[in-house]
Amino acid sequence: MVTIPITASTPYNVVVDNEDRWIGTNDWLHASMLWVITDEHVDSLYGESFLEKLKHVHSRVVWSVVEAGDASKSLSRLDQLVSEGLRHGCDRHTLIIAFGGGMVGDLAGFLASVYMRGVPYIQVPTTILAHDSAVGGKVAVNHPLAKNAIGSFYQPVGVYYNVCRFETLPVQEVRSGIGELLKHAYLSRYVLESSFEDDLFFALTGLVKIDWITWLARGIEVKRAIVETDEREQGIRAWLNFGHTFGHALESVEAYRIPHGEAVLHGMVFAFLLSNDESRARRLFEWIRMNDVTPIDWKPFDHYVEKMTRDKKNRHGEIRFVLLRDSIAVEAVPLEQIQHTFEQMKGWWER
Repeated sequence: MVTIPITASTPYNVVVDNEDRWIGTNDWLHASMLWVITDEHVDSLYGESFLEKLKHVHSRVVWSVVEAGDASKSLSRLDQLVSEGLRHGCDRHTLIIAFGGGMVGDLAGFLASVYMRGVPYIQVPTTILAHDSAVGGKVAVNHPLAKNAIGSFYQPVGVYYNVCRFETLPVQEVRSGIGELLKHAYLSRYVLESSFEDDLFFALTGLVKIDWITWLARGIEVKRAIVETDEREQGIRAWLNFGHTFGHALESVEAYRIPHGEAVLHGMVFAFLLSNDESRARRLFEWIRMNDVTPIDWKPFDHYVEKMTRDKKNRHGEIRFVLLRDSIAVEAVPLEQIQHTFEQMKGWWER
């Protein structure tokens, strides 16, 4: 078990473990009731056992299940959940538990931020990918025109991982989680005393069994260092969007057929090429290709530009990218350079 304290406007701990020993050990279990938000997939795998554990420590548990997939991150689903909470008598002293992957965490966290002007919530992530989204307090739902366009900063009161739940993850979800873990590895040289990029690539060769407790803790340490410095994304927290400008555009153009972390993998190749670091771009590209990451169904360039123009990092109508060089920069990139990089990356895949 590893415990990582997060110093934020609401301080909390991230616990990475191989069981649920956190249940029953915290004062917030004196909440008036527990309101679990999960999705159909997680519910079918772990719902019954998790609910039984909660019932051992609390007499009032409300259980809400949404459809799996990013389509549930919507205002219409939020409205349905609010109605469900009100019907069950969830009050201002209710604790919301986000039990699932990043979509559930974003949706339940945003629900907690607005329900009766704010109730406490905890994250119980069930995916590797959520080691990024569950930490830091960014919560949101999607708008038809842009991903995460409706959101807020709202910190949880705890994050509790049980890595044994990874055993049922499909290989696509494992790759997706590795995408965000690699992002933290690339950023580690800039925010920690040393880089773990090469160590992680070695661990991903299959020559060694991945110790998820250790690797998630290392990724979360990068997120912690950045969030504690810039909780509300006024400066360096934008670094965590490395690979996301093209990645989010790709997700949207593909109608979310490509999982978020896989889209970020492609987005980081794109950003490395913009950073004039073809060596690291090529290394990552070859890893992607060897691991059968979901192929891109390439569309004309203007499809991706339309999505990138709505990125939250943009200023004055200019598309900005997080670029990694000797230092990290968030820079506006001319459209001609973006198109050249697009054609270069597309060409790599078509060879």
